[in-house]
Amino acid sequence: MPHANALAEAGGIARLKVPLGDGTGMSVAVSGEGPDLLLVHGWSAHAGFFEDVQHRLADRFRVIAPDLRAHGATPRGTAPLTIRQLADDLNRMFEALAVRDAVVSGWSMGAMVLWRMMADHGAQRIAGLIVEDMSPRILNDHAWTLGMSNGIDASTSQRACDSMRANWMAYAEAFAPRMFARDSRHRLGKTRDWVVGEFAAHDGDAMADLWTSMAAEDARPILPELKLPVRVIHGALSEAYSPETSRFLVETLPDAEVVSFARSGHAPHLEEPERFSSAVAEFADRVQPAGGHKNPTSSEGSKS
Repeated sequence: MPHANALAEAGGIARLKVPLGDGTGMSVAVSGEGPDLLLVHGWSAHAGFFEDVQHRLADRFRVIAPDLRAHGATPRGTAPLTIRQLADDLNRMFEALAVRDAVVSGWSMGAMVLWRMMADHGAQRIAGLIVEDMSPRILNDHAWTLGMSNGIDASTSQRACDSMRANWMAYAEAFAPRMFARDSRHRLGKTRDWVVGEFAAHDGDAMADLWTSMAAEDARPILPELKLPVRVIHGALSEAYSPETSRFLVETLPDAEVVSFARSGHAPHLEEPERFSSAVAEFADRVQPAGGHKNPTSSEGSKS
């Protein structure tokens, strides 16, 4: 079981330590009571990126936001830094916190980790999945053009990893602002600056290892097997993934819908937090057993 001597508790968010297989302590932000809602961050981010959303939803859910291995307050440990390892860690956290009937939301790499966890460990504890601006395969090639919108392929991905290892600070400072829509970079002000600083605080070698693993992942074979409701959240101004990527997910998953955020880039939960929180809560109410989910249609989502 996690140690309840939280690292800190501020504003109703407690920090728990969940022991992982190699002895590493996973730092997990937990708040509220009610049905389980899990928020999984992206590459070189951490649970704090969801703090606004966590505060907004803690009056209705037990909101759980982990720092994945090598991110935030969770050390990299001795286990290999791979998406599969992050998925195994997440499964251990599910067991330690007795998570069940959860709505799980994965932002960017967080969605890849959730896909891998469900492929390796099943989805019996999950009532519904939210995919926030992510592709099932980030690299492009002659047969797949719905990876990252910049057209990155295996060779350019390797060059990016080399740059991460050579000068992580410069790479992070160039990469982080591009997660936001161009117009919101000025609108977000201090939030944008905070994000850049938090990205840069991570270890470049660790991030390069995880990028390499993420680039090797291909969740496309998993998608048709996911027999659970899925809400795909797409930033209409995203420079990471195109609307066609979201359409592919909706067409491939058995039960999926898309919600587009007109003012957002790659991070709708930061750029439009109020609407993002509402979209998450509405979806959870519909799909969780304890929620009011009798209505078969969604006021937010569409299949097109």
